[in-house]
Amino acid sequence: MIFNNYPPLSFLFVGFIGHLSGDIIASGRAIGLFSQMTCALLVFCCVLRMGGTKTGAAAAGLLAALYSTVSFHDYVAINDPQWLANMVMLAGLTVLLPTPSPRRVICAALLVVMGGFIKHNLLALPLSISLWLAWRDRQAFLIWCATGAVAVAGGFLLSTTLYGPAFLVDLLHHPRTYSPQGLARGLGKLVELTGLLIAAYLIWSYPASSPQQRSARIFATLFLSIAFATGLFQRLGAGVTYNAHFETLLAACLATGLVLSRPSRVAFIALSLSVIPLLVLAPFQMAREVRSIRTLQTNAVQWQEVITRIRATPGPVACETLALCYWAGKEETVDFFNLTQAILAQKEAYPFAKIVQEHGFRLVQIDHVTRRQDELSPVTGRDPLISALDAAGYTPAFNGPNGIVIFAPPTQ
Repeated sequence: MIFNNYPPLSFLFVGFIGHLSGDIIASGRAIGLFSQMTCALLVFCCVLRMGGTKTGAAAAGLLAALYSTVSFHDYVAINDPQWLANMVMLAGLTVLLPTPSPRRVICAALLVVMGGFIKHNLLALPLSISLWLAWRDRQAFLIWCATGAVAVAGGFLLSTTLYGPAFLVDLLHHPRTYSPQGLARGLGKLVELTGLLIAAYLIWSYPASSPQQRSARIFATLFLSIAFATGLFQRLGAGVTYNAHFETLLAACLATGLVLSRPSRVAFIALSLSVIPLLVLAPFQMAREVRSIRTLQTNAVQWQEVITRIRATPGPVACETLALCYWAGKEETVDFFNLTQAILAQKEAYPFAKIVQEHGFRLVQIDHVTRRQDELSPVTGRDPLISALDAAGYTPAFNGPNGIVIFAPPTQ
């Protein structure tokens, strides 16, 4: 009942740092924060290499840092490889620019493929580079395709050799349900980026005075348009959240940086459109942070109490928040979200119900008893795992912070 639909590369990076530090989760969070900030720096570098000014490039990098912190706050310093993959792919774009020489193309292709083996849902940048090179330089395009194909094939061959055929099955046939509710949530999040998106498309409001400007404008438009479409498409899948829009944010910042590199009335409008949403959103986010800091010590004590109780419980424990079992020294037993998706998507029988019927888990930690629509069975209207707990007689033993509930089997 453990699922892994992520490529292997991020686990090697996080695992190496984690074994040095002693905490895998904290190391993953540190890598995530470093990658997020490095993405802002790489946006600065890319705007410069695309012909932008230092002022425009600095503004683009700052916008990337601010929007990723304010609009995508839940992904700041999270133990997730999305920002790491974006960082590696943006490094590939930085290497490719300004002129795609054969050496640059080869290095860029290897970095982009490496990013894909960190997180495989980053589609916009590889696609936009491919289309841009096909338009600009056919020889470079062929080198790009050949290098990428060899690198992808080599990566799949090596991964399959190391991890077996389960690597391909888990990566390419991961069970998941799809619904339009996710698309609606994606559009709702992109509302916060509306001003930035309009500012980015203002790149077409003035004529390109040089081949470099024309090339940069076409690439920026390709990147932004493809990222917007692929991000929304990915949101159809259950469990796909704001990280699907990171490429949209980075592409919009790139294009806006180019707009701001040409002092004019258009640049002033673009700056206003980009900054005003931040001025509106930032105070609310800062107030949220102040509240979090004030309650930090209390919350830490409450979480530690939960971890201590889990650690003191003999026998297997199932944690929906896997970090709790990790810090309590318990083995990972159930991936709640992906198991639910597998049951709903494939209608297969998994041993969870049988285990809880036999009271095999001494405790079961649930994040929220109230579930979202895409986590409910269309037949019963309930979460299949919580239904199994109820049928086996599990009852709430105690509650924890953030609404979590700890279930225990009936006493013998």
